[in-house]
Amino acid sequence: MTPTGIKPEQLEFKQAEHYNLPLVKSFYKKNNMRAQAPKGDLIFIATSNNAIVAALRLHPVKTLYLLRSMCVQADSRHQGIGSALLDHIQTKLNDIECYSFPYTHLSDFYSRANFVIYDAQLVPEAISDKFYRYVNNGKKICLMKHQHNAD
Repeated sequence: MTPTGIKPEQLEFKQAEHYNLPLVKSFYKKNNMRAQAPKGDLIFIATSNNAIVAALRLHPVKTLYLLRSMCVQADSRHQGIGSALLDHIQTKLNDIECYSFPYTHLSDFYSRANFVIYDAQLVPEAISDKFYRYVNNGKKICLMKHQHNAD
């Protein structure tokens, strides 16, 4: 059980509707993230008793997507909630071409969700430009790409 008493199997997962966006923005702010929740993004949330405990965004970049703003509420981290949310969206990730820029210390976490380290020189310019902008601003990140399940 998590410190908040939430087990991953007790969570509800769903794609946030436009009317949920203010709640998602509030969740990010409460968890010290400057993330937004724009209408064009596909936003997925995990809830417990109708309260958001985790969220992530699939941000469109031309015909691709960038997984951004993955967040689990602070007192519920390291309990499997983030992994459960990523597991929930695997079908969606298998239908799209998706990249992510996780902090380097989180690369193992994302690799368990079928993301692999990718060379920035091999990705579309729209992705590599964003990646290099973050790196040049001192972010300790890596570039990862979701690999479709072979099931």
